[in-house]
Amino acid sequence: MRVFNVLTKKVIPTKGAPTTLWHKVGLIKQTDSGHWYLQLFHQPDTDFFVYEQLPDEELPSIQIEEGNDSL
Repeated sequence: MRVFNVLTKKVIPTKGAPTTLWHKVGLIKQTDSGHWYLQLFHQPDTDFFVYEQLPDEELPSIQIEEGNDSL
């Protein structure tokens, strides 16, 4: 099994050189059989399954309505 870290990067402007903060937010696991799983620490007990997108597969479009103040 291979394990990859999932990190976020935040650059904070300071006097002089900016400071860069890295936060470990999850893991990606690749099993010996080739399956990929994503675990995010802010969603415990949830594994996300990662699959390669097929060439003929279209991504769903998301429609956002403007002027909807009910949210």
